[in-house]
Order: sequence, then C-alpha cells, then structure tokens
Amino acid sequence: MDTMAVIAEAAIADMPPAGRFTSADAELIRSRRAELLSLGDRLVASFYDTVFAHPPTAGVFRDGERAAREGTLAQWWQRTVTGPLDQDYFAWMALVGLVHVVRRVSNPMMLAMADFTVTFVAEHAGAAGIDAATVDSLVHAFRRLAATVGAIIVGASEHAVSSALYEVVGMPEALLERLRDAEVNEALDAARVETGHR
Repeated sequence: MDTMAVIAEAAIADMPPAGRFTSADAELIRSRRAELLSLGDRLVASFYDTVFAHPPTAGVFRDGERAAREGTLAQWWQRTVTGPLDQDYFAWMALVGLVHVVRRVSNPMMLAMADFTVTFVAEHAGAAGIDAATVDSLVHAFRRLAATVGAIIVGASEHAVSSALYEVVGMPEALLERLRDAEVNEALDAARVETGHR
C-alpha cells in the first residue's frame, strides 16, 4: 500500500482545482483562530450529540468510547484552526480513511458529518465575533476543506480495500479491477432497467 502522504496527494490531484482547499483558505482560517477555537467545545459536543442520536452512526462506537473520540475531534479542530494544514495534516486525513474502513464508518456517514462541520461554522462563527463578510469567506474555505478531506478519506478507504483484496486474493490489481468492472456493468444494466434511466 502507498504511504498516507502519497494517497492524500493522489486524491487532491484528482480534484478539479476550483474545489480544492488552498493556502489562502488556510491563511483565512488561521487568521480567525481565536474566534474559531472558542467554538471548539460546542462543535465537539454538537458533533457527537448528532452522531449518537442516530442509531447507524452510534453503532460505530464501542461502549464508553465517546470521551476518547471527542478528544480526537478536539485535536483535529485545534490543528485545523491553528495549522499547519500541510502534507502531514492531509496524510493524517488519509489515515482516518483507513480507520473508517476497519470501524465501518460509511462514506455517507463521513460526508454528512463533514457537511455538519461546515454548517456549524456557518451558524456559529458570527456569534464568536466574526463579521458577516468574513463568515461567508470562512464558510467557503471550510467547504473546500471538507471537500478535500472527504476526497482524501474516500480515496484512502478505496485504496485500502483494493490493496487488501489484492493481498488476500493474490491477484494483480488490474485483473481485480477488470473483474470488478464486469460485475458493476451487470449491476448497472439492471439498475438502468429498474430506474428507466439510460
């Protein structure tokens, strides 16, 4: 399997540049770090209240694990707001993709909670003392961050599953991809009939 940094770089490279997180986004977030850090405790509590209120997402966690996971999210928020948002940060996000595979965190769960974080910033940054124009810019920066982190996590989880299958089956990845594509094409034909969409 590739390194986490390589996986992260590949995911970012696949994204159209207009949707990627930028150094200007990072600088904007860092410039408002005091106000954003003040939101940390509420963000963490609200995030996990939301996760634990939904049985499928709550089912990802072991009994008594919430405090540890809250600590991890608090670390992520601290690093996200204070930086640096560099290769090491994005490699960490690729590692999260591997964690999601073994913990059975689905991509829909992850993407919904990434959006939750952006929405939280949109709804609470003003109350933290950030002016409306800057809130709007911050929301756009966090959207690009969520898209980039989401792409990395999805890319890492796909890469991990593909690499694991290759190792378990002992079959070249190209052959596995051809077999996968043949199966998916059959499912696609059936789905087109089912939905009436070609």
